[in-house]
Amino acid sequence: MLRRDTNHKKTDIPVAEPLYPKSSKRRGNKAPVIPIVAAVLTLLAVYLLFFNGKGDKLAPTPTSQAIKDNVAVDSSTISTNSHTVTINGEAEELPDSIEYYDLNDYVGFEDGKSKEDIILLCIPLRNAEKVLPLMFRNMMNMTYSHSLVDIAFLVSDCSEDDRTFEALVEYTSALQSGTLLQLLDSQQEEMKRSGIRGTSDLYLSYMDKAYSENVRNAYSPPYHDEYEKPFRSIQIFRKDFGQIIGQGFSDRHDVKVQGIRRKLMGRARNWLLSNALKPYHSWVYWRDADIETSPGSIIEDLMKFKDYDVIVPNVWRPLPTFLGNEQPYDLNSWMESEKGLELARNLGEDDVIVEGYQEYPTWRVHLAYIRQENGDKNEIVDLDGVGGVSILARAKVFRQGVHFPAFTFMNHAETEAFGKLARKMGFRVGGLPHYTVWHIYEPSEDDLQDISRMERKKRRLRQTSGS
Repeated sequence: MLRRDTNHKKTDIPVAEPLYPKSSKRRGNKAPVIPIVAAVLTLLAVYLLFFNGKGDKLAPTPTSQAIKDNVAVDSSTISTNSHTVTINGEAEELPDSIEYYDLNDYVGFEDGKSKEDIILLCIPLRNAEKVLPLMFRNMMNMTYSHSLVDIAFLVSDCSEDDRTFEALVEYTSALQSGTLLQLLDSQQEEMKRSGIRGTSDLYLSYMDKAYSENVRNAYSPPYHDEYEKPFRSIQIFRKDFGQIIGQGFSDRHDVKVQGIRRKLMGRARNWLLSNALKPYHSWVYWRDADIETSPGSIIEDLMKFKDYDVIVPNVWRPLPTFLGNEQPYDLNSWMESEKGLELARNLGEDDVIVEGYQEYPTWRVHLAYIRQENGDKNEIVDLDGVGGVSILARAKVFRQGVHFPAFTFMNHAETEAFGKLARKMGFRVGGLPHYTVWHIYEPSEDDLQDISRMERKKRRLRQTSGS
């Protein structure tokens, strides 16, 4: 019977190495040698396959014999080291070309940090150069052991003049070499000295002072022990999907483009996940790059709900003081309503309900609107749809077939359809109404016009008082 080798930890699992295509360039005229070498290797392989050095037939290895005999395998007796198994009380090393995983071992524990669960952190990026410093500071601030986190980036559909990919390579290299904090601090100091500030940054002077102070404190020392440590691995993928909708706030949130945009986003998420997910990942954490602040312990905080397979926090955003200081941001996390079901029944098969828009009156209960500032952060409610800003899910959810529909599924697409599909397949989806993540504030065109009018009014008052 196969038994677990308890001397190995999940951190012993080798990081997947990239495969590079072999060169097809010919080096001189070596054609006559190739058939000879091939023939010799073939004879050698046949010899090794059927005979040992004494001319006897090779006995099957214990591992192959166990498989051949259809031995029942207990999930609690398999080593998490993919190249080592214990058979009849003795540890046996498997060849490097053979890996064994019992996926029952990677279920995603609520105390994953102490169980050394390996996390896959997925971050899609598009025209994200400006927010990368913020994103990396948030990543470094995560208290989940960095040695247990694999990161996968997908850079897609960026503008020709965008430098997201180049900046990402620079920052990831610095992160893994332990010099990123120094790089980010030096860049920040250089910006302060230059005094460069665009007209689109005028809104900063209209933000709530207390919130701005909280943001500064979030990125100031003292830092925790994991802060500057490298992560277990980082992979960067590039793939375009034909996304031509602009990245401005008004462009992205126009109701007319939501169906098309979200289906393309679903396709991007699925490509990233299918390339990055490994058999030893227990959890998958999806996170947007433009989160401004979130608790460093967010992974541990979300995974501790053992009865839930998909968990999301509440997502709000700050506003300028003249707009009320703050507002709910992610309205894609919700509980289904009878009005919503009725609306879906009256729509076409390919129509996509866009939650939070007056064109689609669903009267659903949104996670964002049941938030209480001093509410219990451990309170959790069942959800049907989820937003994509911050999603933690057990890896088994995806292995069983749940994905981000890049088509209309139950009149939804992407993350909202993901929530519906997860529920349909028997998984439990939950949200934390009083646990808040703060998204960056992106001024809309109307907001910028209001700020421009107020700035002109200030100048007129200064001129009047000066005269």
